[in-house]
Amino acid sequence: MRAAKRLGKLTSTRATVITAEQGVNAKILAAGTIPWRTKSGRLQVLLIHRPAFDDWSWPKGRLDVNETLPETAWRETKEEVGLDLPLGIPLGIIRYKTPQGNNRKEVWYWAARVVDQKARPDNKEIDDVRWVNVETARRLLSKELDQKPLDVLEAAFDAHHLATVPFVVVRQAKATPAESWTRDEIDRPLADSGYQQAKAVARLLRAWKPTRIVTSRYTRSLETIAPYVKKHGGAVRTKKWLNKTPEEHNTSLARRLRQEFKRLDPIMVCSQPSVVKQILKELKAWIREDKALISPKSVTKKKQFKLAPGSVLVVHRATHRSGQIVSVERYDPLVK
Repeated sequence: MRAAKRLGKLTSTRATVITAEQGVNAKILAAGTIPWRTKSGRLQVLLIHRPAFDDWSWPKGRLDVNETLPETAWRETKEEVGLDLPLGIPLGIIRYKTPQGNNRKEVWYWAARVVDQKARPDNKEIDDVRWVNVETARRLLSKELDQKPLDVLEAAFDAHHLATVPFVVVRQAKATPAESWTRDEIDRPLADSGYQQAKAVARLLRAWKPTRIVTSRYTRSLETIAPYVKKHGGAVRTKKWLNKTPEEHNTSLARRLRQEFKRLDPIMVCSQPSVVKQILKELKAWIREDKALISPKSVTKKKQFKLAPGSVLVVHRATHRSGQIVSVERYDPLVK
């Protein structure tokens, strides 16, 4: 699909076993979540009631200016039902034309697991929330289209693909040009535009809330993650294997990367372009090897599997014992 120009450059690429989206193609864009939990081994989902429409649906809302789709989904869920939830796997898009103006609208959905949080309606747009099983949700949902993301959620639950942990790769933001830097290369900082990108990266990353931050010792990598760490915290660890030049890359990077990937913490890895290129190469190979993920070629082909300065790749791995890769997403930050 062609990229929407309404909010500037909004790049979104997502793929799961079931869903596949590339770019946006609508005048009106919105995003939301299906909050979920398990009770006595059964899947439950959270419905919201909107008094203005007297309907039951999912937490969602329109994009703010200079906001990415994941940011919108996270923000709207927090505003409408008081839940601060990291995003899980993508659940697809519903598309329709609005009654007023006949404008094309897209609503992007994510799964969002609820653990030890209580949903509270905002008493403005939402006056009631209700935890129900899937069968009851199908009866209560007012719009038939809202069944589509629920279908994906239920299928993922049955396949043990719903409970996941994110592994986020961040390419460092735009750096000061090497030709204008005369001191040690490791100390070369971000450019002015890079600092703005780093702030945008922080806003984007809160949608997944990585708690373990692994980075190179290069100043520009540390500066890329600094706004996120300052606002949201996290354990920062600098690793020598992320400092290497292209000539130094060897099997140790793949081994170290695999060790990080197998952790059950939400992880972010940040480094310079040459290292990120190697990381993406390894991830691409793992995705192709993993028989559980029928990854559409559009996501793993060369053009889509490259990261611009400040861009992120989000790979979700099932926490089930298989540890299978179940979704891949790529986003560019939007600078205010």
